Amino acid sequence: MSISLGEHVKGNGTEHTWRRSITIDIKVPPEQLNTLLDYLTSAIEKNPHLSYLTRSTAEGIAILQYRLVATDGSLLDVAVKFLPEKIEIYYAPYPPESVSEKDYVGLDMEMEALIRSYFADQSKASLFLVFSPKMNLVPGKKEGGIKKVISSIIFGNFLYLFMLILLVGIFLYQYFQMLTPLLLVGLQFIIIIFANKLIAYRGEFDVTPDNATIHIAELRMRRNEFDQVIKTCIPKMTLIKKEIYDLTLALGRELDPEIIVKTLNKHGPVCAPEFVRVKTVDVYRIVSDLASKFKFQVPRITLLNVLPPNAAATGISPSRATVLITSGLIAQMDEDEIKAVLAHEFSHVRARDPLILMSLATLEYLTRVYIVWPALATFGLFIDFAYLFLSFTLLFFVAKFLEARADLDAAIITGQPKVLASSLRKLGLWKYQSRVFELVNSGEWLKWDPHPPLYYRIRTLENLDPSTVGNTFIAAIKGCVRGFLDSLHGR
Repeated sequence: MSISLGEHVKGNGTEHTWRRSITIDIKVPPEQLNTLLDYLTSAIEKNPHLSYLTRSTAEGIAILQYRLVATDGSLLDVAVKFLPEKIEIYYAPYPPESVSEKDYVGLDMEMEALIRSYFADQSKASLFLVFSPKMNLVPGKKEGGIKKVISSIIFGNFLYLFMLILLVGIFLYQYFQMLTPLLLVGLQFIIIIFANKLIAYRGEFDVTPDNATIHIAELRMRRNEFDQVIKTCIPKMTLIKKEIYDLTLALGRELDPEIIVKTLNKHGPVCAPEFVRVKTVDVYRIVSDLASKFKFQVPRITLLNVLPPNAAATGISPSRATVLITSGLIAQMDEDEIKAVLAHEFSHVRARDPLILMSLATLEYLTRVYIVWPALATFGLFIDFAYLFLSFTLLFFVAKFLEARADLDAAIITGQPKVLASSLRKLGLWKYQSRVFELVNSGEWLKWDPHPPLYYRIRTLENLDPSTVGNTFIAAIKGCVRGFLDSLHGR
């Protein structure tokens, strides 16, 4: 017996067919298939636009089909097909053009987020231990204090820092008056010159030719044991990691799951996981290969031991660059995806984007202080704040050009635009988790965020032929403007 997608009947009795599909590389264990279907059914049934929902299973394959009806009467049939090694999603809208591509991407991400949240909520939990060959032990820790502020600045490509400095200038102006702009501009130049030191300070250890690889041991355990493990074993984790290190990497050996389990057992059975998965990534080789392709020297590489996947690179020139990578990025992405993310960051360094952003922010500030504010002094605070809002919105919109150009540069350098799209999808699922619908909101283009909307970046990369791209900056400007205009028309 086999099951297949059915044709759906629209209002006038004729059929409409499946027009779009996407594949998600998630393997569902057979014993969890029905539980997953129950989980998804429960979530979908909460949608106020749901018309009907059906499910069928046969020979280890399942299909979940449902219909959504919009207030204007348009229909969208969705089918989620669960195969042994992957999941496929199909769509059949009526009228055919009633669903835009960005809406499709949002629906894709919502379903993928639901599926991944199911596995995250299951009875298993993971603890990650990070090692390197020449390491000083790096116990995992929660970001906090000044380092958390630095992380927000770093991962915002320093534009947030410039905005913060300019806002502080409003306060300083009360005391230094006309000297304030000069003080702030000088402060910005000092910060941008030493930006590589700032990002290096945020890291926890360097990746070098002698310390080239990152080794991650994932300890998988029952969720009901996880809290006990945190309480009992985490206080001893530095000692546990040292013992594991001394028996493996310190002797020139790879991490060994058996040694890890034996070491954990020595500290009490509660610390022993059900199984251990080891991952090794030669981070220095990846960065070195990219530096060669971008034609500049290998930058300083530092690792931040936190779970969220991310990376950042900054410096006023390639010779003063520093790259920061989180252990979460290494744990959750394959080597090609890591390379694609870092290629995006290298593009920022090569183009000196931090310096460009600082210059733009400085120009806006000086224009506002010396020209706009005096000219608008008689119009009241409302006009002042309206100008401030519009100028910041424009500045962030221009910053989107640089991010879009970095996407194109990375796609061309690596020759794998779809791999970068895959990495962005993973980063987006982590970032947006419970607010997937924001991804398809036209207002995303006008947010004070230097990145273009995620749906736009993914769609652009998935449809990109690198050989057809000329000047990446011009292509990025055209693409962003076109994407914004399309969003105004619901496309």
